[in-house]
Amino acid sequence: MLSLNCPELDVYHAECDELLSTFDYSHFTESFSALIHHTKEHFANEERIMKELNFQGYFEHFEEHQKILGEMSQFLAMAMQGNTLFAKNYIKNGVADRLDLHIRNIDSQLALFIKSKS
Repeated sequence: MLSLNCPELDVYHAECDELLSTFDYSHFTESFSALIHHTKEHFANEERIMKELNFQGYFEHFEEHQKILGEMSQFLAMAMQGNTLFAKNYIKNGVADRLDLHIRNIDSQLALFIKSKS
């Protein structure tokens, strides 16, 4: 995933990249749950930073987090009901692009803001 040269954000992005590159399809729902758990932790950290720094784009950034987590939760729910086809395709072909787009368009603004406060 894209590096923003912002350690506060990049460490989570690198961990997410690692989770995706080592995703265990033989234990699909467990691996997907771990990815969602990591993503929630990652987003909570970003939200904490935004609040601490009084980031003006907080609400829009928070809403984007909720959309991504909702999307991920929907695919996990499908998989847990036995319909893994779409969920596996999402992991293989969708989630990395979705998160990369978030980093490029949303997190990049936060990274610049964090750097301006340092």
